[in-house]
Amino acid sequence: MSPTLRNGSLKDNQYGNASNFNARIYLHAKFSTNAYPWPCWIWDQWGKLDHANVLELGCGSGLIWKANGPRIPANWTITLSDYSEGMLSAAQAGLEPLGFPFHYEAIDAIHIPYPDESFDLVIANHMLYHLNDMDRKRALEEIHRVLKPSGFLCSSTIGIGNMREMKELVHAFDPQSCYERVLGAIESRFSLDNGGSQLRELFENVELRRYDNKLIVTEPDALVNYLLSVNGLEADTIVLHPDKASAFRQFVESYWVDGSFTIATESGLFLSYKNPV
Repeated sequence: MSPTLRNGSLKDNQYGNASNFNARIYLHAKFSTNAYPWPCWIWDQWGKLDHANVLELGCGSGLIWKANGPRIPANWTITLSDYSEGMLSAAQAGLEPLGFPFHYEAIDAIHIPYPDESFDLVIANHMLYHLNDMDRKRALEEIHRVLKPSGFLCSSTIGIGNMREMKELVHAFDPQSCYERVLGAIESRFSLDNGGSQLRELFENVELRRYDNKLIVTEPDALVNYLLSVNGLEADTIVLHPDKASAFRQFVESYWVDGSFTIATESGLFLSYKNPV
């Protein structure tokens, strides 16, 4: 089986709970130089939607909805789904204080259990690159099927230059590390660079929008925890063995410039409309 999200080991070990996901989120949320948060920027790209029926595939911990809670229209119907029951439970617990009646459902994106033309918006943020080529094609066909004629897909991802300085840092620490290979595999499947051509096979109009940002990291442990969280992101891969975490932390500090380490990021999203707009 392809080393992607539908592999049970990845589902259970990498996304069995929110801990690995949260380590990666912390790095980006804490040290981002863009003052406008990523989840709020994503929301802005959708424009005004009235009485929308929304489906999120791969909702993770519900980050978009936590950040935009006060902006959620009362007349929206929102279904949050994830392939991992552990992540879905984390989302439900984290979003409960909002008091919004989200629907929660474990869904495999290649079999979306809803009728044709059900949703105004489908969200698949940093998710499609977890699917192998065949499954991703099937998932996009399913998304296209359940979108209303006026509906659209919001799918965020990364570019091939994402975290370049981190790749160089890890390679300098351990030239045998598989970190660059793991990120390369993700980028090769669905990125800002190749995602548009995949989407245009189904969608009439596809727009690429980029989020300008970089990270200035001032906590060595944040980089250590981030790298440990990548273990198992591709099946049977160890990017940083826990026994080497302390040595990596010391190595990171040797690269500090004025008490920090700068990492360029490449993030953005595609808005894919079922019909011309």
